Amino acid sequence: MTSLTVEQLQKWYRKQLKNKSSEFLKQAEKSYKVVEGALQDVEELAKIFEEEEIDETDGIASRFALKVKEIVDDFYVDKEITYEGTEKMQGEIQRFIQELWGAGARWIRRLDKRHKTTIKALDVDMKELSKEMKKIGKLLYDYSWVKDLERIGGRIDTLHDLTFSKEIFEEQIQTVRSKIDTAKKEYTEFKKAYDDFTETSNVAELLSLDEQAEHVSSLLKMKMNPLKKQVKKFLQRDTGVRVGPAGQKALIDYFEDPYTAIAEENKGYPGLLEGLLGLQKAIETNKLSLKDRLARRAIEEITEIENGGLQDFQNQAKEIEAKRHTYAGSDVYRKSAELEANLSEAKKNLEYHKNDLLRIRDDLQRQIAKVEEFKVRIEAEILEAFTEKVTIKLEVSLEPLVALCTIE
Repeated sequence: MTSLTVEQLQKWYRKQLKNKSSEFLKQAEKSYKVVEGALQDVEELAKIFEEEEIDETDGIASRFALKVKEIVDDFYVDKEITYEGTEKMQGEIQRFIQELWGAGARWIRRLDKRHKTTIKALDVDMKELSKEMKKIGKLLYDYSWVKDLERIGGRIDTLHDLTFSKEIFEEQIQTVRSKIDTAKKEYTEFKKAYDDFTETSNVAELLSLDEQAEHVSSLLKMKMNPLKKQVKKFLQRDTGVRVGPAGQKALIDYFEDPYTAIAEENKGYPGLLEGLLGLQKAIETNKLSLKDRLARRAIEEITEIENGGLQDFQNQAKEIEAKRHTYAGSDVYRKSAELEANLSEAKKNLEYHKNDLLRIRDDLQRQIAKVEEFKVRIEAEILEAFTEKVTIKLEVSLEPLVALCTIE
């Protein structure tokens, strides 16, 4: 069994690949030389077309020669011989032949007969390239297994990149943690400013008004809830009992937002009483059909409200709104809102950078899993391809970086 680091494995693999695919490389090299020679011949023939130009004003031969040079220049194949590169060369030959004869179909017939010998030589080169393309096709077919061996090399290179991405992650973590520290400092400063302000001003009382209003609102909703079904039915049916606009509006408003309704209405809530007394009259004169239990409950609740059952709530609501009105024109509201906005923004910024660090942690964990996956796969493929047991030693580990992504 052989134990190798990733970099050692790259060198070992290249040597093994070269040995096992030596016959393929030998035959492919012959084809590379034939193709390279044919391209040089075609390039030389292009120069001859220019030199044999008969009529400079026509310039057909020169233009054809220019096109041929352009097609030759576009022919690109890696100097290093590989199965993949040989596949590309096969495609390049096919493209080259098609483009050159496509240009020839446009200009060759218009060339002078004195170009006949050069055209024939060009045809010979094209036939040579076409013949070699078929040889390459057979070579690729016979040695198709070499492609699988080369894919192992691609995975080894990927494993190398994955393991040596530690510096990139370290830089990302350092940057984000620096931003988190800055965001923490800003949040602490804004929180202290906000806390100091609330302690040294009457803003605490101002802020408690919202809680008080919410409390009164909850109690009012509970108080009005036993009348909800009866009022809804009363508003939907024509009972013949007439209630003025203020009473009708009150019956709607008190069941949508009772706190606002009772705070805005005159003392003694006359609008609500008008509406409820209309409901009571409809029940008592049998103009509104209700179950006995609902009818009795409605009369009881209406009587209690008529006797001042909601007066304490109204007094509290009006007192709260009066204080709000007093504070509304003061600088306390503006300053409080400003400090609260700053604190909220600082908190969002801190959370954003913390989430960014968690994202890096997730990327790291995916990378670690991918490294292990590639390691296991490469070891299995090497055993199958080269019948040798190789264990890959990972000198660089990303595991310690995960701990750096922990948020206190």
